[in-house]
Amino acid sequence: MTVPREPALMLELGPWSALGPAAAPVRTAVFVHEQGIPAELEWDEADASSLHCVARLNGEVVGTGRLLADGHIGRMAVLPAQRRSGVGGRILARLVAAAAERGHEAVELSAQVTALTFYRRHGFMAQGEVYDEVGIAHQRMRRALWGGQVSADVGEAPSGARGAVLRTRYWRPARAHGGGVYLLHGLGEHAGRYEALARWLCARGWSVAAHDHLGHGESAGRRGALDAPHRLRHDAAALLAGFAEALGRAPILLGHSMGGAMAAELVVAERASVAGLVLSSPALAVSMATPMRLLVALLDRIAPNLTLGNGLDPARLSHDAQAVRAYLDDPRVHERISPRLIAWLLQAGRRAREAAPTLSVPTLLLVAGADAMVDPAGSTTFAAAAPPERIALRLYEGLYHEIFNEVAAARERVLEDLDAWLAGREPLRAQPA
Repeated sequence: MTVPREPALMLELGPWSALGPAAAPVRTAVFVHEQGIPAELEWDEADASSLHCVARLNGEVVGTGRLLADGHIGRMAVLPAQRRSGVGGRILARLVAAAAERGHEAVELSAQVTALTFYRRHGFMAQGEVYDEVGIAHQRMRRALWGGQVSADVGEAPSGARGAVLRTRYWRPARAHGGGVYLLHGLGEHAGRYEALARWLCARGWSVAAHDHLGHGESAGRRGALDAPHRLRHDAAALLAGFAEALGRAPILLGHSMGGAMAAELVVAERASVAGLVLSSPALAVSMATPMRLLVALLDRIAPNLTLGNGLDPARLSHDAQAVRAYLDDPRVHERISPRLIAWLLQAGRRAREAAPTLSVPTLLLVAGADAMVDPAGSTTFAAAAPPERIALRLYEGLYHEIFNEVAAARERVLEDLDAWLAGREPLRAQPA
């Protein structure tokens, strides 16, 4: 199995004894030489007790930052040539994640006034008045960290299909900021496969809900069959609305693969009310030869629920062999698909692409560059047509379809991007003072 090319930018966490020699030249270049801070003020005893992060681009150290024992982040420095490239954001996200793992309820920092916008994008809020520090205007900033013990439970909800029942799942953090994420899973799988992602979201204060689509997982219905062309979308719309009502606000909608096509169709074509949209390897286009499309159209008319194998190769889901094995060994996963389901999926992707110019909510598009399950061109076409101020495209060259189940280094990069995007969308009214 081929391992994906490691991202050129690599992050490393460690103590000063290990990373000091790498971090010190960057701090000297930025703070002492560029900003004119006296060298004797740059170095302090906190370095020895802090957790440090260094960013290496093609082996060269280009950025650094540190997390103090009390939850303060500081000494954030990126070399001039790499600013505005995302390096600083990834360092910051890694340090925030480390603080959450240590159990801190919040992280704080002293930001140079010229960098306030950068920190706001990552969920930090200004506190108090501007003050002078080493001759430079600064302001204290704070970002609440959430989570704690997660309560997870399963339930049932009716489907629009006659007499059918859907399996529902909920994950709730002990401390929540009031925001929610509704997950839509992909073809042949089930919402239980998103347990790790749901708990990762809960650790950041998000309440999470999901369901197994009709004919999937623990929900009723013949595997891969549909009683009506738009059944899956209608079920999702009803459960999304119920989740929003329980939250008291519109949630973020996150869809993967088939669930990504469904999420995009719901938001841009059906105008579902959401606070934001995250599409992970969405099936906005599927590679299919013309004769096969014609055959699907014919079967959709004469035998819409004839179920066949989907023909997808599980080995191309992820470069992580354990993730692939878990998929293959999961009794709740199936590989059945019907002409009616294929026809709806093709239509959902087409409707979403055509309606992309009307996209009206913040959207994060996470695309696997080596996706063998869906055509990544569908995502790039959608992104090109959408209003640029509404969409953020992240293309991961070399990654396979299940980006949340990829090898560790690649998965962390995806989660860092998701974390940075979500940080600015936490409900501000729930932020503690």
